[in-house]
Amino acid sequence: MGLRQLAAILVFVPMIVFGCYNPNISDRGYACGDHGECPTHFHCASNHLCYQGDASVDMPLVCNSVTTVQPTCSKGAASGQCNPICQTGCNNCGWCEVVGGAATCLTGSAGKKDVGTICDPSKESQCLPGLYCQPETCGTVTSGSCYRLCDPSDATNSICGTGSVCNVVAKKSGGESIPQIMLCTPICDPISQTSASCMAPFACYPSGLTESECDCAGTSATGQSCQLAEQCIPGDACAGPTSATVCSPICSTSVACASGTCNILGGATYGTCM
Repeated sequence: MGLRQLAAILVFVPMIVFGCYNPNISDRGYACGDHGECPTHFHCASNHLCYQGDASVDMPLVCNSVTTVQPTCSKGAASGQCNPICQTGCNNCGWCEVVGGAATCLTGSAGKKDVGTICDPSKESQCLPGLYCQPETCGTVTSGSCYRLCDPSDATNSICGTGSVCNVVAKKSGGESIPQIMLCTPICDPISQTSASCMAPFACYPSGLTESECDCAGTSATGQSCQLAEQCIPGDACAGPTSATVCSPICSTSVACASGTCNILGGATYGTCM
């Protein structure tokens, strides 16, 4: 090969590298090829559609991809054919919501309320897509709160995230359970009670070893007898010897007790001052 031919090749190769085809398309706007091919900077997810970003992230499972709400959507809504957790199945026409216990594609204006915000469970959609307005009752007050929809078969707990688990059964506006629809436990701080995830008349209490939950705010003061954590005033939990449990201030490895010693079970996030 002559030097002139070699020089021509060396000049031509960079032109190929810097001329890569990179179309301007959105997530789910391009189907994968027969062998999982996608445009540059996209990867093929388990629903056989191309998504931007790290190929180790499977968008339908992680569920941080939300169907775009079309303001002038004309496609008829389909019932029971969409996934409200990952917002798939509505073909970019509206969004997927749980209505009357079934997944349904809705059109119009999607809800704007985030996790923990008070909502009206009798309305079709007040929470953001991917959330559900869970009816809750405190005494004579009945309202609802936006919870994140989840899949209990997600072994990595990627939807709920750290400090939350997928074990809350969804309910209809009348209080009837929907066993096939599950929700994430709210992430809140039972010590500071400052999280927006538990708005009045609810309060945050420890649940299990590492989770927390929103429940009706209790009225039993520190030192009074109790059987359940939610019977205590916000900031306290029910603890002590069997048949002699009392409301005690909640503590943690990073928040010490004002008086007494913080008693924390092995592996637990929160304890009580004893």
